[in-house]
Amino acid sequence: MSFCGCFLTALIILKLHFSASEHSVPPAPILTQTAVRGSSLELICQAPQGYGGLVFKLFKIRQQVDTVEHLTEQQSAHFMLTGKDTEKENLYCCQYENSMYSSYIQPEPNDVVSVSPPPSPHLKVEPSSGHVMPGETLSFHCQAPPDHQKQPPKAFLLLRRAVGTPGSMVAPAKLVSQSQEARFNVKTMGREDSGEYICLYQLKLPKTGQLNSTASQPVHITVIELPVPTLSLSRNEGHFLECMGSPSYLQGFFSLFRVGVLSPEATHQASLMQYSVSFPIPTYYERGAQYQCQYSVPLGNSRAYSKMSTPVPLPCITGYHSCTQASTGSTDMALIVGSVSAGVLFLMVVSLLGFIVHRHIKNTSERRRQREQEKFWQRVHSKDHIVDLTLQRVDIGSEDIGGTLRGRPTDSEPIYDSPMTTFMDPSIY
Repeated sequence: MSFCGCFLTALIILKLHFSASEHSVPPAPILTQTAVRGSSLELICQAPQGYGGLVFKLFKIRQQVDTVEHLTEQQSAHFMLTGKDTEKENLYCCQYENSMYSSYIQPEPNDVVSVSPPPSPHLKVEPSSGHVMPGETLSFHCQAPPDHQKQPPKAFLLLRRAVGTPGSMVAPAKLVSQSQEARFNVKTMGREDSGEYICLYQLKLPKTGQLNSTASQPVHITVIELPVPTLSLSRNEGHFLECMGSPSYLQGFFSLFRVGVLSPEATHQASLMQYSVSFPIPTYYERGAQYQCQYSVPLGNSRAYSKMSTPVPLPCITGYHSCTQASTGSTDMALIVGSVSAGVLFLMVVSLLGFIVHRHIKNTSERRRQREQEKFWQRVHSKDHIVDLTLQRVDIGSEDIGGTLRGRPTDSEPIYDSPMTTFMDPSIY
C-alpha cells in the first residue's frame, strides 16, 4: 500500500473515532435562574428530556463553585447564589455527569427579586392515613391552584424532607402540558421512607426562565415495619414455645408455623398489656422438625404482619412428648434411591470380581493338572518296561467231578498244554 493510501486510512480512522466520541457525550443541559427569597438567587441546571445524572456541577467561568449529588439519577439540580455571587458581572454554566457544558448566563438580581413565587399546590396521598407496610405503594396527587392569568405548570416535583433540610426528590420530575395536576407512585422499602412529603410546580417565564412555586402543605407518611419476633423453647412449668414480639405493639395476634407449611398450627392473641404468647409443644412431631412464629397488629382497615422469626429445631423430649423419624419428602426419597443405586452397583462390582477370581482359579488348576499329567507320562515313557505274560497252570488237586477223575496239571505245566480242558468237559454242568 502506498504512503498516500496509509495516510488516508489513518485520517478516516481518526475521524470515525472522534465522531463516535462526540456522539457518546451527552448533550448540554440548560441553565436558568429563578427567585427564592430576598436577594438570593437559585439556578436550575436542567438536562434534556431522556437524560439525567447523579452529579451536577456549577462553574463560574471555568472554575467549579458548587456540586449537587443525588442518590438516584435525576434530570435537574438546584444551585443557590448569595452575596457577591449574584452580581451581574459573573458568568455561570453547568454540567451533569460528563455531558457538554451549558451556555453561560448572567445573574439578573433586580428582575428576579421583583417576581413573587406562584401559590402553593395541594397534595393528597392514598392511603389517606399515611400508614403503609414495606413494599406497599403510595399514590401522591399534586394539584396546582387554578390561575388563568399565568401560564400552566410545566413540571411538578415531589420531595421528601427531614427536619432542617430543604428536601430531596423522591421521584423524577413530572413534565406536563396544559395540565394542572400530576400523580406520583412511590413504592416504600422500609422505615427510611417515612417522613414529610411536599410537592411544588414550576412555571416557565419569558424573562426569568423556570420559577418554582411555594411548597404544598406536607403530608406525613409512616412506614410500619414490625420488629422480627423471637421464638425460644421455654422449660418453665413444662415445655412451651414462646414467641415474643415488640413492646410497642401490645395484644397482637401470634401464629406458630412449622417450617415448610403455609398454614399455621396454632394462633393465639396476647393478653392485655402483653406482647408474647406461649404455644404448647405438639404431642407428636418429627425428629428435627423446625418451627417459627409471626405476629400481626391492626393497621387502619387492614393488618400489619411481621416477618417470620428464626427457625427453632425441636429436640426429642423423653417421657413428655413423642417424636418420630422423618421419612418423607424429596430429600428422603433421593437418599433412598441413592442408597439402592449404590447397593446395586456394589453387588455388580462384587459379582464381577468373584467371576474373575473364579475363572482365574479354574484356569490355574487346569494348567497345574495338565503339567502334572505331562510329567507323569514323561516319567512313564522314560522307563523300559518288560512284562512276563506266560500263564502257569494252577494246582488245585484231583477232585471227583461228576464221577470222572482228571489229573491236575503240575505247577510247571503250561496251561496251554491242555487247552480248554475244563470248558470242554460237559460233565461239569
